[in-house]
Amino acid sequence: MRDRQRSLARRLLSRKYWRLVAMVCCLLLSSHGFGLAAATPQSGGHLVVAVPLEPDTFDPHKAVAAATKEIDFNIYQGLISYDTDGGIIPCLAESWDISEDGTVYTFKLRKGVRFHNGRKLTLDDVRFSLERIRDDATGYPLTWHKNISELAMLDDSRIRITLKEPYAPFLSELADAAIIPEEAVATIATQPVGTGPFKFVEWMTGQHVKLARFDEYWEKGVPYLDLVTFKIIPDPSTAMLNLKAGAVHAIPRLSPDVAWEVEAAHDLKLLQGPMNLVQLMAINLDREPFTDVRLRQAINYAIDKDLLIEGAAWGFGSKIGSNMSPGMDTYYADLSEHYPYDPVKARTLLATAGYPEGFPVTLSLPAAYDLHVKTGEMVAAMLQDVGIQAKIELVEWGTWLDRIYAKRDYELTIVGFTGKLDPHTVLNRYTSDYARNFSNFRHKEYDNLIEEGLKITDLAQRQAIYRRCQEILAEEAVAVYIMDPNDLVAMRNEVSGWRFYPKYVDDIRYVYFEK
Repeated sequence: MRDRQRSLARRLLSRKYWRLVAMVCCLLLSSHGFGLAAATPQSGGHLVVAVPLEPDTFDPHKAVAAATKEIDFNIYQGLISYDTDGGIIPCLAESWDISEDGTVYTFKLRKGVRFHNGRKLTLDDVRFSLERIRDDATGYPLTWHKNISELAMLDDSRIRITLKEPYAPFLSELADAAIIPEEAVATIATQPVGTGPFKFVEWMTGQHVKLARFDEYWEKGVPYLDLVTFKIIPDPSTAMLNLKAGAVHAIPRLSPDVAWEVEAAHDLKLLQGPMNLVQLMAINLDREPFTDVRLRQAINYAIDKDLLIEGAAWGFGSKIGSNMSPGMDTYYADLSEHYPYDPVKARTLLATAGYPEGFPVTLSLPAAYDLHVKTGEMVAAMLQDVGIQAKIELVEWGTWLDRIYAKRDYELTIVGFTGKLDPHTVLNRYTSDYARNFSNFRHKEYDNLIEEGLKITDLAQRQAIYRRCQEILAEEAVAVYIMDPNDLVAMRNEVSGWRFYPKYVDDIRYVYFEK
């Protein structure tokens, strides 16, 4: 442990040195008349964005991977959307009304919207898309669709959605329900057609996804760019080399251990924003010996989260104690000190649970996510310190989604759960009957609370419910909840207009090159 801490200290000193260099450079530039000034958005240009992963499918009603959603946010839209604070705003619906009992939603369709194939958007497209989502065969990864009792078109511009019972997060989840044209369904997985600011050009497997400005986009004045290429570069070092050379203009969700390189470069800049993401070490509760809560608690006490944040995320992160980000402050319960780092207590619990000498375990890490790999390497050393021999297994992302996430074939894994707009959508993944409850957590009180939270609109009552749910996850040591990493974006100085959202998306609509 001491050698690891010395190594970490050297890394932190190096980071502080380079951040100081970067600050000095900025001051020197400002003193010579190169200070930052507000730029007027300019039209034109080809933006290249480095992304580490391949999309799984561009069918928006079947896509699971966050890597897909960060791209298709620019292609597809729903009746409503959200702003940078997570507030619900109009999109393909220009307005809506909600009945007093919270079961009837009436949406008025926006006029003049066209699909990328040139056809006008109609209510038939809305009904088709929602009916497709309601079809269990589609496999859409949301739960609200089963609560719809009726879809009714009132005239040529209004559609009424009636729910079987009140569902508090309905609007926040409806924001993810993309509207698509029926005629494009046969090929939509590889040739997407939506109403967004950019239209699909090509997808070269393992290389890039290219989009072009949609000139008939309904939101006036944007987008500014002519072309956007999402270049698939799995290796963070290679992505950084491309950024420095000008072959790439932006790297979203930058690996924090190279942030100092951006801060020290005169022609690059580093943007920071909230990630609203939960990085955790998931535990398969159906695998022995993890059925014993004492053993799961021991693992939690064995992990020094402060050290992980400094060592793996270079200090760019906030410590958490349950499955919610501090970014959702309305519902967030601060449980970050529920399991303070205490290896002595960890060993005591291991012995009490019948494992005084520890045990072997496989820690499966998604190879494409550098932060999770670095975190996992440090976690393995911490587990070793209390007698748990963790063997690291690097897993390709497609394999991770299939074997670990879908088939639940793993012991321990580190991953990030992306942000949502409503606490129900964040915490529902742990209910006993949730299809993707890959931790295999089952808890009657938890299930009842989640069910109760669906029907309540009073803020104080919802806060109490979801904070108690977070406490249960911590008490039961369902996972090791590590951090909410900062959202770091590296880009060249000439790029402007980047916006941060509480969800895992890259909104290129407002991005432009300064002239």
